[in-house]
Amino acid sequence: MLKKLFSLPAIILAMLIGIGCFGSYIDVSTKAHLLAISLLLKGIIVFILPFLIFSFVLCGLLSLKNESLKMILILVPLVCLSNFSGFWVSYTVAVPILKTGIVTISKFDVSNVVTPAWEINITPLIKNDIALLAGVMAGLVGNITKSTMIDGIKDKLNVAANFVLKKMICPVLPVFVLGFIAKMQHEETLGLMVREYAVLLILVGALAYGYMLLVMFMMSGRNLQATLSKFKNLLPGVLIGLFCMSSAAAIPVTIEGSEKNLKNPNIAKFVVPATANMHLLGDCFAIPIIGLALMVSFGYGLPTVWHYLIFTLYGVVAKFAAAGIPGGSALVFLPIFENIFEFSAPMLTAVVAVYVLFDPIATSANVFGHGMFAILFEKVYNRLIKRPGREPL
Repeated sequence: MLKKLFSLPAIILAMLIGIGCFGSYIDVSTKAHLLAISLLLKGIIVFILPFLIFSFVLCGLLSLKNESLKMILILVPLVCLSNFSGFWVSYTVAVPILKTGIVTISKFDVSNVVTPAWEINITPLIKNDIALLAGVMAGLVGNITKSTMIDGIKDKLNVAANFVLKKMICPVLPVFVLGFIAKMQHEETLGLMVREYAVLLILVGALAYGYMLLVMFMMSGRNLQATLSKFKNLLPGVLIGLFCMSSAAAIPVTIEGSEKNLKNPNIAKFVVPATANMHLLGDCFAIPIIGLALMVSFGYGLPTVWHYLIFTLYGVVAKFAAAGIPGGSALVFLPIFENIFEFSAPMLTAVVAVYVLFDPIATSANVFGHGMFAILFEKVYNRLIKRPGREPL
């Protein structure tokens, strides 16, 4: 109960309610200092991100080292294709809805602007896309050469990255968000966001689960009863993701449910752990839809197909660096939103704040996506690799 009470989404929600109700009693100077601290933390996080991206990409790819190259050559492209599809379903459905006004997201009309009391500019040493590319190349080299040196580096980076993430970044996320919540309250945009983004939560949940149920329905021979049976097997893991907000904690139960859905249970033991951090299909719906809605809210034009394609390509690669903490996926996407769509600092923080509120739904959808992907992988693997009389794995 205490863990739930002091979970990050609960803290963010409490801050939203507290600042929304009592923010008018906080003087502008205090809000300006809170904003300055938030901007400083944002700069520190952005500075550290290339290291985290490189570490998680390298560790994610090297975690497949005990499997055959054929399995990797099927798994990685299939993960990319699945994530890519999720991004584009989100765009295809969300953009017309936002344009028609069925989901009303008012533009923020800021009059009383809060500026930071002080500023400290922190510039990253390397760009995030370079870190992504370096992590991919190092991971592939490590898998091909089976280098003990790269493997040793991976273990040290994994320990260091998790320490930075869990002991340094995660604890300060509420403070990171607090300054911008105070800014939005003063500029009278906080109530508008909380009120109107509840509709987006319904859209994200319905779209993510609807899409994955449809895919599972097609893979079950268009048999509704078989589809519901498969979903029932995955439901315990989905509920763990919903209430614990941890897809990693749901892995054992997800494996057990997936084994019931597959002809070869060994595939579940390989696919679910290997893709737990790189195939986050729920995030492929939550993050783009939140970003698109923010573009409308802040008066930006919605991206063209070509513009969104660039975002998607970066996003597909960034999924290999997703962090396994509340709001971790959104953190990885901040530089992409900033570089591709030119998001401002308040918009970047709004992405994290809104995503954290969406985290239970997004995480449960991620867990469902793990089970669905195991079924998809088995079908593709059997068609491309399996030979008569030989069981895969």
